[in-house]
Amino acid sequence: MQATGELMTESIATEVQQLMTEGRAAALAGDTFTARARFRRATELDSDNVEAWIGLSSVVPILAEKREYLQRALAIDPTNAEATASLAYVEKLLSEGLQIAPSHRRQERQASGDASPLLSAPEPPSTTVEVAYCYIHPDRETGLRCVQCNRPICGSCAQVTPVGQLCPECRKARRPPHYQADLSHMLIGGVTGFFAALIGSVLVVVLGGVPFLGLFLAMMAGPLTGALTARIAEQLTRKRGKAMQVSVGIGLGLGALPLVGFGVIALLNGAFLQLLLIGLWVTLLIVTSVARLR
Repeated sequence: MQATGELMTESIATEVQQLMTEGRAAALAGDTFTARARFRRATELDSDNVEAWIGLSSVVPILAEKREYLQRALAIDPTNAEATASLAYVEKLLSEGLQIAPSHRRQERQASGDASPLLSAPEPPSTTVEVAYCYIHPDRETGLRCVQCNRPICGSCAQVTPVGQLCPECRKARRPPHYQADLSHMLIGGVTGFFAALIGSVLVVVLGGVPFLGLFLAMMAGPLTGALTARIAEQLTRKRGKAMQVSVGIGLGLGALPLVGFGVIALLNGAFLQLLLIGLWVTLLIVTSVARLR
């Protein structure tokens, strides 16, 4: 019975992933009806899927619906930067008295045959879709444009968000400030991780030989040191996110190299348990620190 349950869970996860892929492809192709159907089905199968709720919010025209779906996403993951930034933009449009997202009005009018009173309000004269070339890939012809900077982008560069397609630069700029780490922040994070792991490695080598203390260092001190490292790096830079995770993780790995070398020597001397404890300490150290900087 347990194996059957696991198989069903895996099957649902695979179906949800397929629905997400089809929904994104339909959204980029301008087929909002199909995209809505795919994303909505994904939320029915997995109501805790944050990306499915964000995807659904990206293809509905009514701002109140966008807000509802983004709030559902944030209820699951309050730290999601994309949902937070998009919800702020939707709230701004609602405060200005808009009911329909500007980027959706024309395509929704065409799909509904002007049957919806919300979509029948006058809009600027329609223009022919301009064929341009992606500003990142000049050899690719495209009719898509970033809804924020209006530059042409191809399907590979267009990133679907609840407010329309954004180019990579505009999407990056819309992230909250504490997720916008530059090279100086990454260097500080790397240096912090390096010295934290180096100091911790010395303590593990010195105290690891004491009976039972090595296991304690691996199981307790590893996560505590990782959490402290992440805290210090965030306090010094006021940044977090993937860039900081990578830089701090690399710093920790480099700082732990002497300890890894000591573990190899221990293995050559037959001290397999000591190598195991060292590996466990380093793993917990890096995993905890990286998770805290998410």
